[in-house]
Amino acid sequence: MDSASDIRRPPRRTSRRARSSVIGVLLVMTALTAGWPLIDRALNDHERVPDGTLLELGPDDNIAVLRVTGAGWALSKSASDPDSMYVLTRDGVDMVAEYVALTAAGRAGELWAGLRKVQSVADENTRLGPPHPVTSAGGAQGETGTLTRGDRTGTATIWLPPDLSYAVEITVLASPDADPRASADAAAMVRSVAFPREAP
Repeated sequence: MDSASDIRRPPRRTSRRARSSVIGVLLVMTALTAGWPLIDRALNDHERVPDGTLLELGPDDNIAVLRVTGAGWALSKSASDPDSMYVLTRDGVDMVAEYVALTAAGRAGELWAGLRKVQSVADENTRLGPPHPVTSAGGAQGETGTLTRGDRTGTATIWLPPDLSYAVEITVLASPDADPRASADAAAMVRSVAFPREAP
């Protein structure tokens, strides 16, 4: 028997079955092509933010600006919204910057007590120390204090624009094995807050 007669061939498909298979493959390819960006966005939540990037925080013209300090920060796209909050992480350090609207200037004095309550509700193991006056690199005035949550340590800082119409609350928490450079860059980022559109 020669080798040519030993080759096995599959049975020939009917044209209808062939058409159905081709259509099925095309539908699967279309679904994957259209759906992949959605899947990719869901899986790839963290977006790298370059050193020096300016992040504007606030829903109107009276915004605060933060300058990203150091390379390697990742912005959580799902947890962040330029109108209200930024969540950034890097090498064991978590930083959250939040916009807080104030209904009256008198409420500015209650911010630290409110922040303490919010932090303890979020996690009962959170402890916020007493506030101390602080000035940002751009001259903004605020208060800062120590923040601990379980075995994580850091700071909480509240910045107020001159008209006291809103506030920016920034918390930084670092794990015990966090990169010290990331902690230092987070502290610099906290001090970078400015209110550029406020009248002098």
